[in-house]
Amino acid sequence: MTRHRRYVAALLTLGVGLLLAADARAGSWQNKFSFGSTLQGDLYTPTTPASPPAILVVVHMCTGHSTTVHGWFDSYADQQGFYLIAPDAGKQCFDSSASRDGDRAAIVTMVNYVLTNMHADPTRVFSAGMSSGGCMTNTLLAIYPDVFAGGSAMPGFPAGGWPAGDTTCTKCGSQPDHAGDGAYWGNLARSVFAWSGTYPCSQQWVGGGDEYNFDGWLPTVAAQFQNLGNLGSGMPGTGAPSGWTRTVYADSAGNVRLETNLGPTSQKHDLETVQPPLYGDVVRFLGLDKATGACGLTTTGSTSASSGGTASTSTSSMSNMSSTGAATTPGVTTGSTSSGSSTSTSQGSRSTESSATGTNGTSTSGGANSKSSSSSTTESSGSIASSDRGGCTCTTARGARGGALGACVAFAGALGVLARRRRYRRSAPMP
Repeated sequence: MTRHRRYVAALLTLGVGLLLAADARAGSWQNKFSFGSTLQGDLYTPTTPASPPAILVVVHMCTGHSTTVHGWFDSYADQQGFYLIAPDAGKQCFDSSASRDGDRAAIVTMVNYVLTNMHADPTRVFSAGMSSGGCMTNTLLAIYPDVFAGGSAMPGFPAGGWPAGDTTCTKCGSQPDHAGDGAYWGNLARSVFAWSGTYPCSQQWVGGGDEYNFDGWLPTVAAQFQNLGNLGSGMPGTGAPSGWTRTVYADSAGNVRLETNLGPTSQKHDLETVQPPLYGDVVRFLGLDKATGACGLTTTGSTSASSGGTASTSTSSMSNMSSTGAATTPGVTTGSTSSGSSTSTSQGSRSTESSATGTNGTSTSGGANSKSSSSSTTESSGSIASSDRGGCTCTTARGARGGALGACVAFAGALGVLARRRRYRRSAPMP
């Protein structure tokens, strides 16, 4: 009996140790997480979330899925403690047209869930995507400057370049209308949401031999963000990958707010093929490699609501409007709107200040942000149930789904060995 107790104690100690070790190894994805959004999506919780953590929305390309982006930024998220949100188009491509409803509002709902429930930093919300995911990223930056601090498109069209309702990239291979006309494209974005604060920083990547002519759209994309941010002329940048040409655009204080990267003619549309991968450069530009700040600027971390922007009724794409003129997009909560401005909730406010130069670049949010709270019991509690064939069920922390399941299986196997040993000892003749 004493020997049996020792076996049990040893196995319990081993099981607990395995689970704790698995929990400490790496973060994990939760597929089809319950954000309360009209789109499905996945959530990556880092090993140890920062306090407060940043958010990076990672948007897949046409024909991709939310799981396509798994692995792009996971290790960086673990290193710096930021959350990853991977929305799923649920169709061939996201509708990346310029409006604050539909797929765009669904993504913002996901962001607001993490802001509210994971206590993330509203001043450090970013987006990065490839192809149609890059188009969505540029749209989010231009149409939701009250939510996003910056983003990286690999590559993308300007906001407004994607036709409303298009889910097949009908503009792929086309030439841009009003090519290089920054005022036209800037005004198009402002007609959807007029913003008086600092616009998000933007990073652009495109191959010089892009078979869908995204490289032909690059000057127009740059012109739009140059106009929105009131930036100076482009200047040669440093640190670009071998064979790439980097151009940077700075604000009046000298802060780089736009970076374009044009690859060699041998580089086609698919930028997943670039070696070394671009993800580290994206993290560097957005400032996600640091504990605070966004795109080289310090952030206040303020969560107070303000009225720095108004949703316009002048575009046909803004179909979900209240009688006062405030946007009432799905999953978006608006405050008092008697004057037509949409007031954000406290979780959606974003403000930035310039750092070394001391120039005030404060941006205050006036866009509408939601606080979606619907989620399944398992997901909202932050635990995942994992079962193996032996009947062992382990409930583990989000940060160790795969490792904890392996530990669970190992522990179950050890218990099985003990059970077989006990049955053998009982059936065997006494000596």
